[in-house]
Amino acid sequence: MAKRTTRRSISVKGLTYQRLKKHCAEYNSTRKPADHLSLSGFVEELVIAKLTELGVPEETVLVPRPQKPPISEAFVSSHFTF
Repeated sequence: MAKRTTRRSISVKGLTYQRLKKHCAEYNSTRKPADHLSLSGFVEELVIAKLTELGVPEETVLVPRPQKPPISEAFVSSHFTF
């Protein structure tokens, strides 16, 4: 696994997820393994097409996620007893 991931997460309703999963499974059942369509790949293609249609400019630089501050020893000892 990569040390640093650039994937982010989004959520969809359960019924939408089932519909998406069913579509990809049906699509993949008629294709060679090299042409399989992942759920995330399919959603990404749709999102890119829609953003392009709307004229939203492409990003050229990935903005990194904000770093979480380290948890201090004082914080840990104030919540837990050892």
